[in-house]
Amino acid sequence: MADTTTRGQLGADAASEAPTDDAVPGGDRLRGVTSWPGRLRRTTRVHWQFSLVVAAAILMRAVVLLAYPPIMWFNDSFNYVSDAISFIPDEVRANGYPFFLSLALVPWHNVYPVALLQAAMGMAMGIVIYALLRHRGLPWWGAALPAVPVLFDVFELQLEHMITADTLFTFLVTVALVLCCWRDRPSVTTMAVTGLLVGYATLVRSVGEPLLIVFILAMLIRRAGWRQLLALTVAGVAPIAGYMIWFHGSYGKYALTESQGAFLYSRVSTFAECSKINPPASLRFLCDPTPTYRRPPSQEYLWANNELWPDSNRETPLMAAYGQDNAFRFTAHASGQMTKFAEQAILAQPGAYVRAVYNDVVHTFAWNRQPDPQNKIGNGNGPPFRFSNSPVKPPWWVEPTATDQTANALHKQLAGALGGRLAQPSVNHPWAGFVQGYQSGVYLPGSLLGLIVLIGAVGVIGRLRPRRGRPIGGIVLLPWLVGAVLIVFPPMTAGFSYRYVVAAVPAACLAAGLAFARQPGERSVRALTADLGRYFGRGVPVKQE
Repeated sequence: MADTTTRGQLGADAASEAPTDDAVPGGDRLRGVTSWPGRLRRTTRVHWQFSLVVAAAILMRAVVLLAYPPIMWFNDSFNYVSDAISFIPDEVRANGYPFFLSLALVPWHNVYPVALLQAAMGMAMGIVIYALLRHRGLPWWGAALPAVPVLFDVFELQLEHMITADTLFTFLVTVALVLCCWRDRPSVTTMAVTGLLVGYATLVRSVGEPLLIVFILAMLIRRAGWRQLLALTVAGVAPIAGYMIWFHGSYGKYALTESQGAFLYSRVSTFAECSKINPPASLRFLCDPTPTYRRPPSQEYLWANNELWPDSNRETPLMAAYGQDNAFRFTAHASGQMTKFAEQAILAQPGAYVRAVYNDVVHTFAWNRQPDPQNKIGNGNGPPFRFSNSPVKPPWWVEPTATDQTANALHKQLAGALGGRLAQPSVNHPWAGFVQGYQSGVYLPGSLLGLIVLIGAVGVIGRLRPRRGRPIGGIVLLPWLVGAVLIVFPPMTAGFSYRYVVAAVPAACLAAGLAFARQPGERSVRALTADLGRYFGRGVPVKQE
């Protein structure tokens, strides 16, 4: 029987798109419930299976907090807090995350609000993924399955319990995706909110820089409407433009950072050979005579002072040119020189560049994580990014010394906000032992992530032929593109890290779930199931939607 409903189709109004009581199991029991506590109780009762999943995820986050109070740190964490206190644009990373810390940490002189808020963000990501997929017609288990990696992956839990920008960034992007995919044609207001979220995400992590363009292109293909596209564009550009103006006030340049050239130079360091590049004399100081296989990997090259063994006594070009103080590697002049060198390296050795990016992307999908015991290869799998009995201690450049006045000043600044111990975590057993055991097996292997990405790709490819009421790629296109960009963009511009991969998981899982969900101009899963049941002789009545 034909599906004559307008719900879920382009052009349907808000009332027709809203799920009816028939569309949500137990919807009749929600009728007349107006108070939030009442709605929460009824929703929990209606979605009792997923409520058990949520309860388990909350319990796991409570165990993490008990095991490693108050929060975990790595080197960049101290820069984030310093930026939140000083409120000066950072030359290396945009201050999106320090803005968050200036509200959640600095006024309270306590990191527990950060730990709790980031744990809540992790929970929220799983819940909104489930809610969207249920809204799109999937059964409870089909909607819960894509949320499980976000709710239970140990490396997601570890990043939530750390002073790092990853969780905030992933949360902003996930909420933006859900807003865009909730209705086939989102409202102007929804698109404006989405734009603000994506624009702010760009300031939180540099990997978000291409996302606004991705959102605009995907919604253009979805035929969202010119008012919606205008609202998305203006709202997305506004926080980025405002930040660039603020950055100009400190450095005389309209930009987000001064680090693009340094990171791109670090990327090409894995293959760049000056005998093939033939750079001008002004850039030859950036040539590295050390064989490529003896250089530090791309994620570490920018920060390294020496080459790898057996050339560990030889300084890197950056150390020789700018010294041990990394600040000199991020000036406008240095960034400009490194950008020119990196661009010439890519143009002179395009095949080597493609191979380097390809190898890093493929590395993402290996079943087992590559070990990094001393955190020397910068792959995001070293001690700072694992639960252990020896959490990372403050680095030397924030410890007070008799000779380094910069370190003394930074320590004094951080101690004023965090206390004398700089809010370093303690390790509490038996909770820590349980978390470490959990860590050994409860995570998303790269090969399963590859399968999830492939499922989303099939969902997009299956909808490449436009039909009446259904745009090319359907609603799967946007989250799949976002997930793909978050996987590919870091290897293109800096290098591989498992930490970067975690940010792509919610988008990839959302795309895989939507591949099975109701698309614009299509039958719902429930209607198709009913038709198949009747076709195979079960006598299942086909219900009009």
